[in-house]
Amino acid sequence: MSVKVRFNSVESSNNIIMKKINVLVVDDHDLICMAVKQLFSKEPDIVLAGFARTGKESLDLFSQLSPEIVIIDIALPDMDGIELMVSMLKKKPKTKIILHSSITDSETIVKGFEAGAMGYVPKNFKPKQLIEAIHSVNKGEHYSKGIVSDALIDNYLKNKSKNSNGVRLTAREKEILVALTKGLTNQQIAEHFKISVRTVEAHKANIMKKLKLFSTAELVIYAIKHNIVTI
Repeated sequence: MSVKVRFNSVESSNNIIMKKINVLVVDDHDLICMAVKQLFSKEPDIVLAGFARTGKESLDLFSQLSPEIVIIDIALPDMDGIELMVSMLKKKPKTKIILHSSITDSETIVKGFEAGAMGYVPKNFKPKQLIEAIHSVNKGEHYSKGIVSDALIDNYLKNKSKNSNGVRLTAREKEILVALTKGLTNQQIAEHFKISVRTVEAHKANIMKKLKLFSTAELVIYAIKHNIVTI
């Protein structure tokens, strides 16, 4: 059975209302449910908007609650968590997804990011890292640390490194690349650099063509590997 939680707002001591991050959690393990409730109860800016144990239940709650962030276990009883994420993003593309799973093989991690995940947190990570991931993706940043970063880079090295040998990006292309890895939209990048959206799109297309990459996830990995950004 899905659990629906009322959205809350909290007023601080100086009467400033704190903006809450509403999170939907999709996981069929009761222990995870209890742990997440306890974890979120200690965070003044995070609200457990709902908890679902199956993909079908989560889609119903997702439509009702419109959470900013959804945390999804990949191994659900009725569907693949990555497929569920894709379905959610088709309905509401601005939703930020964190995959929270015991699966840590590189192919699955890369597949998750390529499908649209903003973060990937293995279940053996410390609880505070799930909170870190929520805060990071809420700001539009990708979240990957430890074994996840290693798996991403290893996969990249296996499949893509030969494609980028000898490629040189211009200073502006590197700036655009850094902005893209932070999750900024084309419009936001255009405003930051005081250029047109069309120019941003052209730079992005040139970067992808030069590096022979096909997704934002691959751009993030390239930027990490070549020390253009740090994690």
